[in-house]
Amino acid sequence: MILQRTPDGVFAIKQEDHAAFAGFLLEHWSDHNFLHDPEREQIILATCQHDNGWKAFDAAPSLDPATGLPLEFTQVSAEDAFDIWMNGARKYIDTDPFVALLITHHAYSIHEQSHKRDPVWKLFFTEFAQLRAELRNRLGLAHPQVERAYSYLRMMDWFSLSYCMHYDLGAEKSDTYAGYNFKRLASEFLFRPYPFDTKEISYSLPLYPMAEGGYKDEEELKAALSNPPVQHAIILNPLGRREK
Repeated sequence: MILQRTPDGVFAIKQEDHAAFAGFLLEHWSDHNFLHDPEREQIILATCQHDNGWKAFDAAPSLDPATGLPLEFTQVSAEDAFDIWMNGARKYIDTDPFVALLITHHAYSIHEQSHKRDPVWKLFFTEFAQLRAELRNRLGLAHPQVERAYSYLRMMDWFSLSYCMHYDLGAEKSDTYAGYNFKRLASEFLFRPYPFDTKEISYSLPLYPMAEGGYKDEEELKAALSNPPVQHAIILNPLGRREK
């Protein structure tokens, strides 16, 4: 679960909804000649589905006793992370091993910097490195080929996650990633240079309002998350040259 803290309260965002937004961004991505990429559809599918293993976890999230709110995705244990990401990859191992490979590579990559030297995470890295190698060999791919395709998933994940986590994204100065400046301004998500196929692209992101003060137990939290979400409107547009 992703938590967005705003002056109007805390909103929960499910991982599958963040991933769907990432996939939407990639569907409209026109830079790097991506519209004609031979693996375009598979990369978009992997981006849309890269967090599919979180679905069951977010449907019945653990409660953070310190806050009374859902446990954030950065706080899950090595054991839970293993199950989440392995289930996500296994969904596509037989039907589309290339998609499974990108999900596996993503799982390994995002945890590498923060947990690689932690002995508690040793099994996680051993198993995912082995699965990644098996899938890569089955497909006859070299590591640079995997990285090239994965670079799109990684970018969209970063842009979507940045938007979902930070209501004040770029308030003082636009953020930068992979050569792009980006920020939130009211309902707009602004980019420079502008990488999408058209302007004024609309999207609706589901947000789940959290009770002030949190929840007393996981059943109460689960009930709150079963309510219909608030639909947050997003519009993609260019960031002006002179805007910070």
